[in-house]
Amino acid sequence: MSDTTTATADAQEIALSKRALKAFGEAPGLRCGALSPLARITPPAAPSDRAELLDALTALEGPWVWAAPALVDPHLSVAVLFGDGDTSLVGQYLWPDADARGPGFRAVAGKDNLRLAGPLSDSEVLLSCLDLVTLSGVAEPEPLKMEFSVDQFWATLALLDAYRIALLRRRLSRLGGYPAGVSAVGLAEAWKAGLAAVDPGWSVSLFAQLRPDLLPSGFDTRVAAVVDAMEGAGLLAKLAGDPGDPLGDVYVLGEGLDLLCKAVLTGIVHIGLAVSRLRAENEIEVTAIGGWRTPGGFWLADLSTIPLGGTGAVDVRLLGPDYFAALVEGALGGPRRGSDASPAAAPFDMATPYSRDALIDALRPAAPTTSADAAAKSAAVEAAAATPEPAAPGTAPADAPVPGPTAAAAGWVPTHTIPTGGMVAWVAPDPKTQSVALAGGLLVAVVERNGGWARVVASNGWSGWVDGSRLG
Repeated sequence: MSDTTTATADAQEIALSKRALKAFGEAPGLRCGALSPLARITPPAAPSDRAELLDALTALEGPWVWAAPALVDPHLSVAVLFGDGDTSLVGQYLWPDADARGPGFRAVAGKDNLRLAGPLSDSEVLLSCLDLVTLSGVAEPEPLKMEFSVDQFWATLALLDAYRIALLRRRLSRLGGYPAGVSAVGLAEAWKAGLAAVDPGWSVSLFAQLRPDLLPSGFDTRVAAVVDAMEGAGLLAKLAGDPGDPLGDVYVLGEGLDLLCKAVLTGIVHIGLAVSRLRAENEIEVTAIGGWRTPGGFWLADLSTIPLGGTGAVDVRLLGPDYFAALVEGALGGPRRGSDASPAAAPFDMATPYSRDALIDALRPAAPTTSADAAAKSAAVEAAAATPEPAAPGTAPADAPVPGPTAAAAGWVPTHTIPTGGMVAWVAPDPKTQSVALAGGLLVAVVERNGGWARVVASNGWSGWVDGSRLG
């Protein structure tokens, strides 16, 4: 793991290799949440690096302890996509809770690792989004709306990309003006290229990343038929190509599509925002907005209400910068708590089975048990039953008697505290031996160390071995 501290003591960036991330999948009972980026990362063929992952988790402190549940089981995910022809950015912001009351973290998946930066507030993410698209210089236009069926919308995206490619070819040939239309071959190529490349600077790719669940199956074989049907709706006209022309038929755009194509090719910036909230198990709220920033306004499509199966209508609206800012703010959850909001400004807590300490305990290496080990453990358990010993504090039933101090506990003085969230203790410095859970906040005294292990003694004389690096 690499760990670089930036602006403040809390703000930093860490990187986890894909080998380290692979170790999450080997932890017993650990299942990544529906919004976790881990579910979309292909694990490497190389062995996992559990030691790197444990070191990274152990090093998390302060607001950064919430990076663990935010990564494994985020309840709020904000994906931001941006492309202007020269630069393409795809970023995902994660929070452990659905309302962004806790600290957020930016996750960027690379070829060999995943980088996390933070902590961040939702206000900071909002300002970052608005700064990225640059609201200044955008006119406040008269509102305009174009309505498409879902299939027509996807076909229009392919038309936009094909029209842009045709325009670029004219420029390379030093020809002025705009293309007369889009060829059937260019349309098919634009659709396939948009799905093959992860580049939000192109319309098909932008919306395919924004709502991949809405991509129509087999559309590459249907896109020409859908565009042919758009002629009947008055959206374009189809001109038969000359015999032997390799480009085939040509689609001449109608007034509305021609206006849209020429507008988005003027100072073109592609933008997308997908906000997903996990309100309950298998209940995810999705807001997905994408489109184009032009000098004359923002052309935006809202795919939030389109159900799986692709039924209904998609509206593409021309809006001004003020409306765009309000739309983004609403997608992120309404009025911000102030531009100076800090993820560490107020205490945050939530119940989660994926706390940093819980993940550390789940990832602790457990040596395989042989038949000899099992027999020895069984004998040890029987011997322990015959000879009562002090119980581990916080592990006995509420009505169970707690033994008084033993000779070993005479003069006991606490030196350390069990961390918040508790931890596991073993009867010996070996993870294959019998273990018990210790409650967070318990006072203990360290009386012996063995490498990274520490033997601790509680006030009632009970003793066990724990990970000494985690003691407070």
